Amino acid sequence: MNHTDFGALARKSTMSRLEAQSLWGEARQYDGTLSPSPALIDRLAAKRLLPMDFSRTQLFSRMERCQPTLFSNFPIRQRKTGRAGAALSLEESIELGFPRAKRARVRTRGTVTYLPIPEVLAKWRAARSVFGVTDLHYISTRFDRIVDTSGLNDFNLLPRGTDGFQSQDSLVISSKGAITDSHSDDHSGSNHSFTGAKIWLLWDTVEGFEHGLEDVEHQNVTGERAAFDLAAFARLASACWILIGPGQTMFIPAHLTHKVITLEKYVGLGSFHAGLPGFVDLLMRWQQLRPLWLSGPSGDKRGTVEFLTRRAIRKIHQLRSAGRSEQLHWGLPYLKSRIRSPDVAAVLRKSGPDRNLRAFVAAAQLA
Repeated sequence: MNHTDFGALARKSTMSRLEAQSLWGEARQYDGTLSPSPALIDRLAAKRLLPMDFSRTQLFSRMERCQPTLFSNFPIRQRKTGRAGAALSLEESIELGFPRAKRARVRTRGTVTYLPIPEVLAKWRAARSVFGVTDLHYISTRFDRIVDTSGLNDFNLLPRGTDGFQSQDSLVISSKGAITDSHSDDHSGSNHSFTGAKIWLLWDTVEGFEHGLEDVEHQNVTGERAAFDLAAFARLASACWILIGPGQTMFIPAHLTHKVITLEKYVGLGSFHAGLPGFVDLLMRWQQLRPLWLSGPSGDKRGTVEFLTRRAIRKIHQLRSAGRSEQLHWGLPYLKSRIRSPDVAAVLRKSGPDRNLRAFVAAAQLA
């Protein structure tokens, strides 16, 4: 039986061959495509993204370069709400944080059921079945007041809410062995781990297409799961993987497809964001691959790329007359650096660049 503490391993900056073999051996139990040879384990070691100490400078700098990031001390804290000002436990925070009538969507081996929150927690504690909850929205609930997740949104241009164009702040609960198949999101994403460990494999969606790696959101997958080959993954220039454990927070650019395996039963947070330093990359992504939220029925004029672009431009206009500290808080200097990069200039030189992209860049150039 495997006794590796993957949560502790996530915090280490180096991994021995024995630890790497244990990691991939555990992942292989749940997904047979994750079975590297000894030589491939060495190649994968160089693809691991290591945790770093959080700073806003690091976040915006990597956002500007469109790179994923793993932080070890991002500020997500529980507010004291119990007796005599004591903090509630994580499970108490969840159980007391949602209305009694609230149901969570639980995925178990291809089936979906809706269960009360206490039943989900009991199922998670019992650890007798493989399941996952990924979209338990907590905005405006008591949980939103118990746990301070404001750090995920104080640079966010997306409105908070549960629609496809919004932040969709959600609680994530999964058992050991739960798999999220290869997919990509319309927005850049963040994930925070309270407890447990997951391995995330990430790669550029379009580069993956070119090498036979499928994405269930943008392709018609005919097999049980999206096609994936670990050796092909390791050859991708964009490929990296993250082992996330308790107290760690990751930020993922929207252009990355990801495949996720839970190695230790897990509770965390998921949220979507659009920050100024990375907004031009979101616009280029949406020009390349149409946002999925636009494909559904909607009479809401807010749910458009133009609406989000106007929000971003308004923020730029506000920051023109703001002080240096406020401009740094929103990452304006990083945006100005990003729009001067050769790849953005190359897109703008093409014959039919998106009008939202042109309008946003023009506003940023005047800031």
